[in-house]
Amino acid sequence: MKNFILKILFIIAFILTFALNVIAADFNINSVTYDNSGTFISINSFDSDNYSFEQLPKLFINEEDNKAYFDIDSAILRCPAQDLVLNNPNIKEVIIKQHSTNPNVVRVILSYNDGFNPRNIQLKRLNNLLLVRFKTTTVQNYYFQNVYTNSAASTQEFYEAASVQIPVLASQSMVNQINSAFKLGETTQDKNYILTKKDLVLNTRYYIDDVNIKNDKIFVNGIGSYTVAKPFLLQNPSRIVYDIPNAYLNPSLRNKEIYLSQSDFVKAGQFDKRTVRIVIVSQNPENYLPVLNADGQKLVFMDKNSTNFQNVMMPKTVLKSINDDVVDKNTYTVKFIFSKPVVYSMQRNNLSFDLLLYNAEKNTDVELKTSSVIAGAKIGQLPNGGIKYSFPTDNDDIIDLHTGLDGKTIRLRLKSNKVDLPKPSVVPQTPKVSDIISHKKNDKGKLYVVIDAGHGGSDCGAIRNKIYEKDITLDISKRVEKLLEKKGYEVFMTRTGDETVSLQERVEISENVQPDIFVSIHVNSSNSSTPKGLETHYYKDNSLVLAKTLHASMLNHINAANRGLFKSKFYVINHTTAPAILLEIGFLSNDLERAQLVTESRKQATAKAIAEGIDDYFKK
Repeated sequence: MKNFILKILFIIAFILTFALNVIAADFNINSVTYDNSGTFISINSFDSDNYSFEQLPKLFINEEDNKAYFDIDSAILRCPAQDLVLNNPNIKEVIIKQHSTNPNVVRVILSYNDGFNPRNIQLKRLNNLLLVRFKTTTVQNYYFQNVYTNSAASTQEFYEAASVQIPVLASQSMVNQINSAFKLGETTQDKNYILTKKDLVLNTRYYIDDVNIKNDKIFVNGIGSYTVAKPFLLQNPSRIVYDIPNAYLNPSLRNKEIYLSQSDFVKAGQFDKRTVRIVIVSQNPENYLPVLNADGQKLVFMDKNSTNFQNVMMPKTVLKSINDDVVDKNTYTVKFIFSKPVVYSMQRNNLSFDLLLYNAEKNTDVELKTSSVIAGAKIGQLPNGGIKYSFPTDNDDIIDLHTGLDGKTIRLRLKSNKVDLPKPSVVPQTPKVSDIISHKKNDKGKLYVVIDAGHGGSDCGAIRNKIYEKDITLDISKRVEKLLEKKGYEVFMTRTGDETVSLQERVEISENVQPDIFVSIHVNSSNSSTPKGLETHYYKDNSLVLAKTLHASMLNHINAANRGLFKSKFYVINHTTAPAILLEIGFLSNDLERAQLVTESRKQATAKAIAEGIDDYFKK
C-alpha cells in the first residue's frame, strides 16, 4: 500500500512539473537592434509580459579565444539567427542563436579584440529588453525609433555602420549582395562565407521581402525597422500613396498589382534608390491607414471602417500616463506610456491629427492637462474598442512619431508656428514638518541615503516669473524618495515641506543619519538668460565617483546641455562626512529651460535619473 501511494505521489509530481514547464512563459526574442554609436545591442521581446528575469544572465569569459558568452534561459529566438561583424574597436563579432530546445536556451557570443577587458561588458534589463553594453560612452535617445514622419524627403539618408557577413562572389551585383545580407544565421566558421568590404555597406534600414493580402488587409513584411511618411492622395484613378524612406523592395515584388477586391488593389515599387512607394487604388483610398505593430517590422494597411482585426491585434494594453515636454518655443513632445505593447495607427487630415490606439484602454487616472499639453487635444473611444487621441493642426505643422523599442511607448513630436510655451505650474506647498530628522543608523542591512531639497521656507532660492527654486527641488526630491524606497533604500529627507532649514542643520541631519551618500538637489540661475544645462558639484575625493555616476545618469535621461563636473566648496558637501554631491538640474534664468523644468515629464525624468544614478553607484 505504501509503495502504491508513493507511486501515485510520484506521478502527480511528474504531471505538476510538466504542467508548470508548459505554463512557464518563454522570453520570445522578436528582433535584435545594433546601435550605430558602437555602444550596445538590444535584444527585444514584445509579447513576453509573463516572463521575468529572476536574475540577469551570467557572463562567461574564455580569455584564450577572446570570447565571452551568456545564455538566456527559457528563451526562443523568433527572428533569424544573428551574425554581426561590427566596425567596433572592442567587439569584433556578435552571434545570437538558439543554443538548445527543451530546455529553450538562446546563446549570445561576443568575440572581442586584444586589449579589450570583457568584464566591461554590461547586461541590463529595461522592461522586456535586454541591453548588452560594451562601451561606457553615455548613450543618448537610443530608446526610440522613428515610425512616422512628415515627409520622406525630411529624413536623413541612412547607411548601416555595421558590416554584415554575406556570401560574396565576384560576379554578384550590389542588389544580390543586399539581398544576401539579410540571410543571417551562418558564422565566420563557414568557409563558404567571407566578410563584406567596408565600402559594401547597406544603404537601407528596412528590407521588404513580402507584400500580401489577408482578410482584406495589406501586409508588408520585412527585416529592419520602417518609417512611414505622411501620405498624399491622387486622382484618375483615385489612390493613396505611402512612401517608406530608407527602404529597399525585393525586385520580384515591384509593380505587381495585388487585388483586395474587384476594384481595389495595391502596388509596391522602388520609387528611388532609398524609397519604397506603396500605392493603394480604391474608390475611397483615404480610408486605408497604416497599422504599426510593436515589432517594427510588420506593417499593415487596413480600412479604418473595418471591424475585422484578425492577425492585427495584440493583447489589451492600458494607457498608464501621458507626459509632455517643451523642445523649443514652437515644438512640443507628448509621450504615451502603456502597460503592454500597443498596436496603433494615425490619420492626418487638413485640420486635425488622430492617433488611433486599437488595443488600448485608458487608465482612469489619466487626464489631459489643458495647461501643459497640445492645445485642443482630446481623448475619445473608438467605435469598435480602443482610444483615439486627436488635436487640431494646420497644413504646415510638422508631426513625427517615435516608438519605444519594447513597443510600450509612443512619443509624438509637433512643430507648429502657432504653438506657445505651456503655462508654468507651481508646485503646491506642503505642510511644515514638526521636527528636523534625528535618526541614528541602526539597520546595517540597508543602504542609507540623505536627499537634500535645496532652499525652503523663507529661503526661496532662485525666482523667475513667480516660479521658485524651493518648490521644484522639493517636488523632485520627493519623487526621488519614492523611487529609491521602491528599490529598497532607506531614504532620509532634510525637509519634507516648505520650511526653512539652515545649511548647518542639513549637515547635522546627515551626520545624525550617518548615510552612505548625501545628494543635494538645486536649480541653477544666472544674471544672463543664455546659460542652460546640467552641472554636478563635488568637493572631497571620496565623492568623485558618485559625482561622475550621477552626472552620467542625468545626461542619459534628461534632454539637456552638459555643463560638466565642478569641484566646488559648497557648505553642505564640504562639511558632511559621507560622499556628498550637489546637483544643478537646470537654469531657472533660461526661458526655455524654465518652461521645461516645471513640466511633469522633465521633473519625473530628473527624479528617475537621480534614483537610477544612485543605484548604479552602489552596483559599481
